[in-house]
Amino acid sequence: MRLFLILLLALAPAAARADWLEVDDPLAAAIRPADGATVEQTPPDFSWPDVSKTASYSVTLRYPDGRSRTLRAPQNYINWDEVLPPGRYRWTVSAAEAGGRRVSEARSFVVGAHAKPFLVPDMQALLARVKAKPHPRSLPDKATLERMAKQRPRGISELRAELRNQMRATLLPMPDSPSPSRDGGDMLWEMKRILNALMGYAMIDAELYFPEALRRLQHVASWDPEGPTSYQRRGVNEPARSLTFAMVLGYDWLYPRLDSQTRTLLLKNIEARLAHMHADIVGERSRIARYPRDSHGQLTATVLGVMATLVAGDAPAADRWVTGALPLALNITQPWGGEDGGFANGTAYALWNTGDLQAHWYLARIAAGIDFAQKAWVRNYGRFLAYFNPPGTPARLFGDGHELDSFKEQAPRFAKGYTHFAPSALGRWYASQLAGEAASRFEYLMSPPADFGGAQPFPEGTPHSLYLPATGWVAMHSNLADNDRVSVYFKSSPPPYGAFNHQHADQNAFVINAGGRRLAIESGYYDGWKTPHWSQWLKQTRAANAITFDGGQGQIFFEQTGYKRMGYGRITRFDSTPQYEAVTGDATRAYDGALSQALRTLVYLRPGLLLVHDRLASDTPRRWEWNIHALNRMAETSARAIEIENGGQRLCVQMLGGPPVRFSQTGEWPPEAAPRKGEAQWHGRFATAPLRAAQLLALLDVGCTADDASAARDAGGAWTVRLGAKVVTLGEGDLIRVR
Repeated sequence: MRLFLILLLALAPAAARADWLEVDDPLAAAIRPADGATVEQTPPDFSWPDVSKTASYSVTLRYPDGRSRTLRAPQNYINWDEVLPPGRYRWTVSAAEAGGRRVSEARSFVVGAHAKPFLVPDMQALLARVKAKPHPRSLPDKATLERMAKQRPRGISELRAELRNQMRATLLPMPDSPSPSRDGGDMLWEMKRILNALMGYAMIDAELYFPEALRRLQHVASWDPEGPTSYQRRGVNEPARSLTFAMVLGYDWLYPRLDSQTRTLLLKNIEARLAHMHADIVGERSRIARYPRDSHGQLTATVLGVMATLVAGDAPAADRWVTGALPLALNITQPWGGEDGGFANGTAYALWNTGDLQAHWYLARIAAGIDFAQKAWVRNYGRFLAYFNPPGTPARLFGDGHELDSFKEQAPRFAKGYTHFAPSALGRWYASQLAGEAASRFEYLMSPPADFGGAQPFPEGTPHSLYLPATGWVAMHSNLADNDRVSVYFKSSPPPYGAFNHQHADQNAFVINAGGRRLAIESGYYDGWKTPHWSQWLKQTRAANAITFDGGQGQIFFEQTGYKRMGYGRITRFDSTPQYEAVTGDATRAYDGALSQALRTLVYLRPGLLLVHDRLASDTPRRWEWNIHALNRMAETSARAIEIENGGQRLCVQMLGGPPVRFSQTGEWPPEAAPRKGEAQWHGRFATAPLRAAQLLALLDVGCTADDASAARDAGGAWTVRLGAKVVTLGEGDLIRVR
């Protein structure tokens, strides 16, 4: 009998056998490359879930010509050591543990003809190279610095003014409560002052600004790295990391002019702080390799890896820091997205995250010859910015911080610095449309010299819509090049990008902006991490333009009481044609078994008509709720229609088809979910009577132009929608036809 079962298992199809890499942990590292993927980087980044704290791994790669090669992995990831030519590859992972050895199912990927090489260097060779390079290792050469200064006269002028003020200021005592919201002893402010002095030294007048840089560096180097400013203290890791960066940069840039006593003082403090970072994210077995979607630890991996190259040869432990952190940082460059450049944690955190990374990308290129701009995600991130944070946009998207005003300055600063570092035709156009950055900040002023100036043309042939499969985001614009555009955004994110961290429980949600105004909005305010408003409103489905049921019940999210699971969606289709664009999302899984069907299809007809078709079902009768949010009170124009107005822009919403509905709205927050700050917003809801299944068909009309819209459903279940001269058919099986 036992032999029969073994034979049966051996003969079973691969899809029917359990693969030990398919784990239930929603935070685990993703399997990369995904099975069947066509990759844009060669070699691609390999990773998989870390299934044991004691397992050692090896990866076997089968080449298109049939030969195979096996390499040992440092943990649950590997940077393959050769550029792979175009073709189809198969790979398996072997895990060795005390109980034996097991091999994963084989997965395939294709290296496309246009894939670009990115080869992680051998770390021992890199260490030898950086150690042989004298300090300063990370400072651009004189000609490059002069070119940068010439291109950025406003930044130089602003920096001079800031330095005049700070040079007259007394030094601040070591903070005992370093909060980013505090001036005075706050580490982030002191980091900025140090960077100001260093940039003044490098770009304006070395003799004038060296004393200012030196006094501030000596001052912070006297702070106890084990005390209140320690990276190890709860809630302090971000400012502590930033301050350490400023010290490392000062140590490297000023090294030729520092006496031995000051070098020793700085290096001792730096070593202690970098050791804390290494213990946190690498240690004996890296927690960030195991759980890469850690919005603080992911950044620390890159920061530690790059900073360690600047002190290699001086700090004895730097070799271990480089070999432990840098290969990992290069492998997980951006765990919040795939090669297509998306960022699942929302556009606000996309800007903050890359803003923190950019300085280290610049230094890695100069000091170590590592060019992050050649990584697939970094190359494609410019598309994400242009389509999901376009010029003139009134708000961010799909995550915490979508409503904040700080991006009027931060967006142009980070976008221009990024585009200088990783230029593209679309990126040059995008950056040239933005203004208002703090020109003296490091991310902008110290970015590589720009290869463009003045207004840049919109690249000919650029589509006005973009679908990013890895994160399940879609942007559809009337005209991307026009700041008065109509913009329709939609998301339905697949694993591993569910409702976790700064992402919300908003699968199958949409947002509509027009003419620089918010119309169908994401509601709520980011008033702090895990505040009552954050957990009881902002994270929840009822805060989005999405489907809830039975009084606001919605999708699950990881931080929800009693849950450690995420609500996922998936895009099942995306069509872009001259007549229309359409996207269908399946959010059924996000409702964690409460619903048996939650499908939403958007059909966008430029410039301002959008059909939203929902197909909903449950084993239990539900009161289905179609949510819509706005900044201002909505006008009820009929029992099935409303109008939203904001700053002269209008959006008419009409329920064209489906069961009877009742509309209600409120400008109040639930008592348990009131925000700490923020003006009132309006929350509307079209609700049905209890039904096991329902189809809802809505027309959203920017400008309120469709006076004679109508819809009818035939015996076969297909909808025919008449919009003036246009006729749209929505049939079973996702049939869409526009004529």
